[in-house]
Amino acid sequence: MTQLSSMRQTRSRARDVKREDEVDAALNIMQGADTPTVDDSAWEDEDNLTTQSRNTTPLRQNRSGTPRKRRTKPGSSPRKQQFATPVPKPPTDEGSVATREQIANPKSSTDGVAIKEQIAKSALEGAVFTGRYLLDVVGTALFLMRKPLSVLLGLFLLSLILVQAWTTIQGAFAPLCILPGISRTAICRRNTRVADSDQQAPRWADYSRLVDVQSRTFEELLEESLGGSSLSLEIKKAEMATTDLVTLVRVSNFKSRDMLAESLVEFVDDAKKTGRGLQKLTSKIGGAVDNVMAVNDYALHAIEEAQAKAPSRFSLQSLSPWTSARRSTKEVVAETFGQAMNVLSGNMQRLILEAETSLVNLNSLEERLTTLQEMVTREDSSLSTAKEELLVELWTKLGGNRKTLRGFEKHLILLKDLNVYRKQALVHVVAALQTLQSMSEDMEDLRERVAAPDLVGSQIPVEVHMRSIRNGLERLREGRIRAKHLSEEAMYRVLGGERPED
Repeated sequence: MTQLSSMRQTRSRARDVKREDEVDAALNIMQGADTPTVDDSAWEDEDNLTTQSRNTTPLRQNRSGTPRKRRTKPGSSPRKQQFATPVPKPPTDEGSVATREQIANPKSSTDGVAIKEQIAKSALEGAVFTGRYLLDVVGTALFLMRKPLSVLLGLFLLSLILVQAWTTIQGAFAPLCILPGISRTAICRRNTRVADSDQQAPRWADYSRLVDVQSRTFEELLEESLGGSSLSLEIKKAEMATTDLVTLVRVSNFKSRDMLAESLVEFVDDAKKTGRGLQKLTSKIGGAVDNVMAVNDYALHAIEEAQAKAPSRFSLQSLSPWTSARRSTKEVVAETFGQAMNVLSGNMQRLILEAETSLVNLNSLEERLTTLQEMVTREDSSLSTAKEELLVELWTKLGGNRKTLRGFEKHLILLKDLNVYRKQALVHVVAALQTLQSMSEDMEDLRERVAAPDLVGSQIPVEVHMRSIRNGLERLREGRIRAKHLSEEAMYRVLGGERPED
């Protein structure tokens, strides 16, 4: 038992000495000590004299000796080795120093780094494997589908060639579409739609000229129509005064009082038609401005939408042979330009008809006044004055100066100014008619010009058209608002009131 206990103590002391030597060596390496190391082959272990004999410690021979003390071998001199390369210190917290326990167990600080590296390496290998697998699958699929893909590509190229050839054939056979038999074929279908329209379709758009014609013409019409409503009211009041005059004529001593009364009634009817015609003309001018503004706004939004949906030149959609079914931006501009011209022409024709109707009513009113003058002159030579003063003279002779009719002094003024109102209305209608006829000539010239090929007009950028439409809309809107305010002021002035403050 004593021998076994001694052996255990010897082993324990040997382990302690070995651990201390390892810790000291690690500390020297990490602190970068520049103390030269000595060749280990020049040293040998020194036996402990206090321990038992070698026969009682067999384990020391199997451990290759980690002795507690070492000495220089006889006949050898210790030789200095090269300085060891200093090993950087492991990262520690600020203000802390590596302890002997941390240095004695360096494996615990490197296990986490090794695990992370292993995980990253495994993830990279997995990603590479997945990519290679997918490439192999796709490559195999494409290899197996090479014949169907070749057929589809051939059909695509064939359809592209056929679409382009069909467009060329339609353009080449366009002159033959006027023949009775060929005009109903599919080749002439597009040309037939163009020929069926009432007006010749424009080949390119010139919104700058169109907007200029619209703005200039409607500004003049709105200015001319300012007095239309006020004149219609003045004529209406004169019409009421003439109705009272008819009553006086029926009870007069004129020999042809019945014929004179009927002529005055017809004169009242003509005055009524004239007043209504002036009101309708003013209203239709405002409606035409609203219609033109609406179609211009529609054209602007249609062009913006077509430009936003237009495929890029380098996109796959532009390579499709079926994109010809979708209208290009140029076609949309030309189509909306044609619609704007048609709307403007239609409104212009209605305005011309209405102005001519008002002109006929005014001329008829003048003829009625001339007839009345002749009839009154035959009845009483003292009334053979100018026809401008005819109704006033009648009113004066038939009771206008009596005390019982003193409440009708305004009738005398209205009858006196009736011919003045008629002349003003005549000037108003004639000016509007001349403006409309001038606009009609400008539109015909513009329509003929855009129907012919033009190298410069076809290259006008879309942005220029859009800017012209916006400017025209602003001008028409401002003119409409200004004319509305001026017309309201004229109405309040005729009615004898003041316009309320906004």
